[in-house]
Amino acid sequence: MAIDGSLSLVERDRAVLASTVLLLRPSASGPEVLLLKRNSNARNMADVWMFPGGKVDEDDHGPSELDRVKTAAVRELQEEADVLLPVAALTHFSHWLTPAGMKRRFATWFFVAELPEVASVSVDGEEMVEARWVRPEDAVAEHQAGKLRLPPPTVVSLIDLSQHRSVDAAVATAHRRIPPYFFPKVCTDDPEDVVMLYPGDAGYQSGNRSVEGAKHRAMWVDGVITYQRDFSFPDRDSL
Repeated sequence: MAIDGSLSLVERDRAVLASTVLLLRPSASGPEVLLLKRNSNARNMADVWMFPGGKVDEDDHGPSELDRVKTAAVRELQEEADVLLPVAALTHFSHWLTPAGMKRRFATWFFVAELPEVASVSVDGEEMVEARWVRPEDAVAEHQAGKLRLPPPTVVSLIDLSQHRSVDAAVATAHRRIPPYFFPKVCTDDPEDVVMLYPGDAGYQSGNRSVEGAKHRAMWVDGVITYQRDFSFPDRDSL
């Protein structure tokens, strides 16, 4: 399942609107993405590495939701990493909606963009305390070795980015496809083996991880997340 335009108002009941930026830069060994580490004193996701971003504020104006979340994305990037990015540089990458039943829910627009040539990164030292540029595949490998704390949306997005050998290819693919929609249904029968089902998984509608068919899911075991998707996201021209 993939959507464009806006998240379902029914499904995102009382979820906070937010946006985040997958900021890329080229390197001799392939694209690198910016990760920021949250303060250890943060109320939410302390000491976790993630992409720069945050909730949409009342001052993030625009004639549509897309305009508002883009304004928020570039503002958060500047506040957290001191990078000034034009709104036009943002390409819609994906939608993420926090599972139903969670105390704090976010409806987050993910965007991908290239670091401007003259820009450099400097963290704010308050919300974000460290920054690093890393190849997506290396970040995933560190996470799976238990050396890098990452939330599920970051892991899935990094795996997606790791399929591309250049910044241009990553941005072009995001521009061409319909942004995928991730609204997890969490299976927690075994607290040591959590499975998050995403739209497109054969068991998604029923919430049953054992249903035979296409897989689109993430597995969370001992703090380490792995991801499985048996199909490609559709391009805009295919529908």
